Amino acid sequence: MHLDTTRCIEACSPSPLRDATATLARMTAHPSAPSLEVRDRSGSLALYLHIPFCTAKCGYCDFNSYAGLPDHLVADYTPALMHEMELWAPAVRDLQVDTVFFGGGTPSLTSLDDMSAITSAIRAHFNISEQVEWSLEANPTELTREHLDGLRALGVNRLSMGVQSLQPDELKLLERLHSPERVIQAVADARAAGFDNVNLDLIFGIMGQPLERWQDTLNRVIDLNPEHLSCYSLTVEPGTALHYQVAKGQLEEPDPDIAADQYEWTRERLAAAGYEQYEISNWAKPGRECQHNLVYWHAEPYLGLGAGAHSFLLGRRMANIDAPNRYVEAVTGGWEAQRDSGVGQLRQIAGGETPDQETQRADAIILGLRLLRGVSIEDFRTRFGMSPDEAFGPAIAKHERLGLLEHADGWLRLTERGLLLSNEVFVDLLPDDDEA
Repeated sequence: MHLDTTRCIEACSPSPLRDATATLARMTAHPSAPSLEVRDRSGSLALYLHIPFCTAKCGYCDFNSYAGLPDHLVADYTPALMHEMELWAPAVRDLQVDTVFFGGGTPSLTSLDDMSAITSAIRAHFNISEQVEWSLEANPTELTREHLDGLRALGVNRLSMGVQSLQPDELKLLERLHSPERVIQAVADARAAGFDNVNLDLIFGIMGQPLERWQDTLNRVIDLNPEHLSCYSLTVEPGTALHYQVAKGQLEEPDPDIAADQYEWTRERLAAAGYEQYEISNWAKPGRECQHNLVYWHAEPYLGLGAGAHSFLLGRRMANIDAPNRYVEAVTGGWEAQRDSGVGQLRQIAGGETPDQETQRADAIILGLRLLRGVSIEDFRTRFGMSPDEAFGPAIAKHERLGLLEHADGWLRLTERGLLLSNEVFVDLLPDDDEA
């Protein structure tokens, strides 16, 4: 069986559409500026902060991350991030921030002094919930006990570690810098520092990886007893070093049939271990679902800060400038002269668009179908004035016939087979002019 579940590193980009439908991600390229004339008063907000720096760029990674940037740019990035917070604060002051997520890149590379300045600025500019879920992506190599103690003291209460594998040769192929032993120590140190909510990212479907090797990795990870697991199929993305190696014949393509077998076994094994699958690539102990990512899948408002960060706010989708140097220049250039003109300043930082109803419907159904419970037909009708079947009748009927979609108890959801072939469903739900 072919597996079409693609990799969506947890909030590396705050748009979860990027792993399901790359064409949707292109919709954020329009040059118009967000309007801040009317504040959003809808209730709650998720806050994402992008830290684009890495010690080394992993061969499979196509996210907005950079290694080897000059020290002065790294030093200038934190003040720029805090300036952007100040720009946005008036527009969202009435919203309660329920989740904060540091993604990258490698946020754990940020010094504790800089992290202290950033977290203080967040609390100064935004209305932070007392029960906020505060997540930070990290590589095991940076997670010393001292650093973990410092993060916990600053309010970070959820860690998401990029483990990917516990096989030394697979880590080498993926160009990861840690060892299996370092992962085990990092988890132990996180527990000692008081972290009781830990996610581990894993990759299966690695070229040359038999089912038994994946089983060994996952069984050993289960022994670490994380509260949350994200398991992604390796995708060879154009423009990456891994893609170059495959194109040159230096590495074989991942085998989709083996990946499908690994995915099906993963679902069975994690269910037996007490994890509940709530999204195509995500499992959690009861009550430990990632609240931040649920905001994306429910198509609720989120604000992304930093180079390349995406937002969905005030009825608009926005994307910041990718390049860190251009982002810093846009935020800091003319700051004092323009600090009272958020619109003028943000025009230099972010491009965006107001999606039409057709696009909003596509967003809602594709994101919702990533969740195992699927899309509430009643909620969809309330929001758009029509049911999913009225909006996407031919596509839904087609995939019901193919056994990939089903209606059940007022919900539209992927079937067991549909989870394996989700992108085939999603492509048919895109607006006609956005199909690849």
